[in-house]
Amino acid sequence: MAVTKDDIWTCVGIGMGGKGLLAELGLQGIRVRAFDKDDKQVAGIRAAKGIYIDGRPKNFASVEMATTDIKAAMDGAKVICVSTNGDDHPQVARDLAPYLKDGQIIILIQGHFCGTLVFRKALEEAGCKAKVDVCEMDGYPYLMVVRSQDRVEMTSLKAMYQLVSVPASRSKAIVDEIGWAFPGLVAGKDLMSTGFSDLGSVFHAVGIVTNISNAENGKPYHFYTTNMTPGVCNVIEAVDRERVAVAKAYGVDTPDVFKWLDVTYNRKERSLNWAMQANAVTHYLHSPAPDSLRHRFLVTDVGSGLVAWASMGKLAGVPTPHIDAMVNTASAATRRNFWEEGRNLKNLGLDGKSTKEIIQYVRH
Repeated sequence: MAVTKDDIWTCVGIGMGGKGLLAELGLQGIRVRAFDKDDKQVAGIRAAKGIYIDGRPKNFASVEMATTDIKAAMDGAKVICVSTNGDDHPQVARDLAPYLKDGQIIILIQGHFCGTLVFRKALEEAGCKAKVDVCEMDGYPYLMVVRSQDRVEMTSLKAMYQLVSVPASRSKAIVDEIGWAFPGLVAGKDLMSTGFSDLGSVFHAVGIVTNISNAENGKPYHFYTTNMTPGVCNVIEAVDRERVAVAKAYGVDTPDVFKWLDVTYNRKERSLNWAMQANAVTHYLHSPAPDSLRHRFLVTDVGSGLVAWASMGKLAGVPTPHIDAMVNTASAATRRNFWEEGRNLKNLGLDGKSTKEIIQYVRH
């Protein structure tokens, strides 16, 4: 049975992504709730009893609850939209575990590399017995800007994005249930197919790791205009070639960076530097510029993207020297060990499996 507007949809994590979800879902008349551990993220929405929206014919969407009380936010929820950094997924799963009920749908927006496996592993370790669907989108559905804690500007919707789950056979059924709320959403093939197609982890991670001083010097800058120089784009191409090679070892024919830019943004430049600079003043005009090395462009995209690709490559015998260099540099700069804390095979719950067994596991 399809989920309806009268069912409760709880958004977990009310940063930029969560605010956009509240706006777009709320505009459709869906009963939306907002939960965040940080009251600053929900206080303005709670006071306004909704969120103000620029860029849409209707300028306000109601939110029936905006709270730091996870139990209250989860009570009666049918759909749970998790919009947090990928490295937060295990903790979010542990936080939700005591309140989950049979039949709920948990959507990771976005999942990064196999977020569904990470989330399910954390639920199992937390002793959760509820029979829930866990699935993930391969990207964020909207382009938007946060204007204040209770106001967003929605600039555009993506024409197509994918949802996948485990078992893969559940993906279409979930899309049939909730797809009406997400125009452009289609069922993807499997977690490998979407996990290797996250170009954000290429652009973001390489862009910040090769420009650490820009994130730390306190001066304003535009992430793409400033950082996407010819040399940085050469590194991006090298990392991308390794991503494509690892994907091929798992039977995934993923587009390279040029094909992806063409399909996604109709960018046909033969120079990646030219293409990225063109996008910088159009689609990426309002992209956030990291102001510290704790930003998701480094922490999430290295830990939940690059580490996973390199780990999968090592298992398959595909060398990834340029990806490894980015992870090592990020680890050194932050004095963290992304190889240990990121999505390695153990943290994905895939340790001990062969390449063939992993492929069979995600496609069954």
